[in-house]
Amino acid sequence: MKPSSLTKSNANHKSCIALLLTIGLLAMNMIAQADNSRVAQYVSEIDTSFLQGNISVIEQQGNSNKASVTQSRSASYQFANFSHIHQRGNNNHAEIVQSNGNNIGVIWQVGNNHSANISQQGNTFSLRADIYQTGFSGDITISQSGSGLRGISVQQQNNSGSARPVTIDTY
Repeated sequence: MKPSSLTKSNANHKSCIALLLTIGLLAMNMIAQADNSRVAQYVSEIDTSFLQGNISVIEQQGNSNKASVTQSRSASYQFANFSHIHQRGNNNHAEIVQSNGNNIGVIWQVGNNHSANISQQGNTFSLRADIYQTGFSGDITISQSGSGLRGISVQQQNNSGSARPVTIDTY
């Protein structure tokens, strides 16, 4: 490897670390400003040179919103989990629970009184779940387990208040 390419690689690595630290600080700032949020992330071994830490971003605007994220990664060879919860409105509830690695969970709520839950187990292959709710009083639950390489996306628009709850279980 040429010395100039090694320097370029180190610069790229430092840029990635700086970006992740910035995202982490933004997430912590958003959590500190949120109504009632809880984030718990676990890894068995931390190695920042591979940038494999779990990432969680929670954005809340409104009153009495609740968000909870629990992420785990049981082995150092597994990739990180990523979660993103966005809430704009009042009295929304969102929860994401992810185990093992390489899972992605996204909950997007705009409106009032929504409830959304994602639970994913997985192994070393990716599971992905996306929930998008608009209007009011939507209720969606997604539960996945197993080997992965699966993605589920649910969009619910409820402006009448009479939508039925949506539950998806895969194993």
